[in-house]
Amino acid sequence: MAHPTRLHLYRTAIPMRGFEHAAARRELAEAIVVRLEFDDARVGWGETLPRPYVTGESLDSVVADLAEIIWPSCRNAETTDGGFLPVPDDAGGPRCLNAALCAYDLASLNRLLDDRGQVLPRVLDQIWGADLAGSKGRGRSTIDARVTGVLGSRDPARTAWRLRLMRWYGLRRFKLKLGLGDDVDRSNLDVVGRQIGGALASGRYRLRVDVNGGWKTADTPDRVAELARRGVCAVEQPVFCPAGELADLARRCELPLIADESLLGDADARALLDEPQRVWWNIRLSKNGGLVRSLMLARLAEEHHVPYILGCMVGESGILSAAQRLALQWGMKPLEVEGNYGRFLLRDDLVTSSPRFGYAGRLKPLALAGLGVAVDLDKIERYGTLVRTLT
Repeated sequence: MAHPTRLHLYRTAIPMRGFEHAAARRELAEAIVVRLEFDDARVGWGETLPRPYVTGESLDSVVADLAEIIWPSCRNAETTDGGFLPVPDDAGGPRCLNAALCAYDLASLNRLLDDRGQVLPRVLDQIWGADLAGSKGRGRSTIDARVTGVLGSRDPARTAWRLRLMRWYGLRRFKLKLGLGDDVDRSNLDVVGRQIGGALASGRYRLRVDVNGGWKTADTPDRVAELARRGVCAVEQPVFCPAGELADLARRCELPLIADESLLGDADARALLDEPQRVWWNIRLSKNGGLVRSLMLARLAEEHHVPYILGCMVGESGILSAAQRLALQWGMKPLEVEGNYGRFLLRDDLVTSSPRFGYAGRLKPLALAGLGVAVDLDKIERYGTLVRTLT
């Protein structure tokens, strides 16, 4: 049995090519990366990108929670035949620890793998249930999902240029960031309509929008109705509100709403099930507590026929991108996928070969066993600072 012996916590900052939405503009991808060492000489890597406006966590709080809550409860655990979830869901009490849990969940991936670095059949049984695990392929060798192109800029000409590039690269599904100001939003929608309005009307392309909580509740139904006339299929997080309030708002809207910041855990998911077709879910590893917890949310969604998206945090390195591909190989069947943008969005990466989607948004399983990528220690030193070592 392998035991964790040492946990290194790094704060990393990778230069980005620039990205903005209603809640933030980003020039740096800031994350907490962890290196978990075991007594059998194996090493596991994890990553998380906390957002205060999403889970209430910050870079500093993640470091503190890993050191003071998660590591003390895990350091004596066995990774082989050990806990399915490395940390109990209620470890933080009333506080959300999802971002911190994600980092440790990925770093302790060995607990879910056999000696060849492949997922154990019993793990898929536990995630999906024995009756469904077989249909999930016992770990697929191909990935059917296609990646969404994400648009949004205060300069509509830049939005138009990016959309042309994405179409040239074969993408057919898009998300447009709104909440940048009414005039900018209208111009961006006009740009999209001119380029792909006909394809949206015919169903060849698909467009959803993400407001990042930038609207008022009272205005939302009318705004959604206007978007429906422009060919939009769904509206993500129009206001920041609890899950139950979002479900109630969805009843008054012409298009489905998508829960992102309103979906953190099982309690939120249960509240959203009041409107399983009117509220889609955006499941993100860093937001929802890691690989296992995200897969369990996906199972709940599939059991209740809820459309869901496998999303990402802006600026994820190849560590989280690789984990996202594992989620797809291990059985997720999302309506849309966001992520694996790699060096399309980052100016560098923390892994030796930066994973990113291919032509038409295709994703291939990664070559290496386990997480599927090799972390580059030189890049960790270049873009990261060691902030704690726990033994």
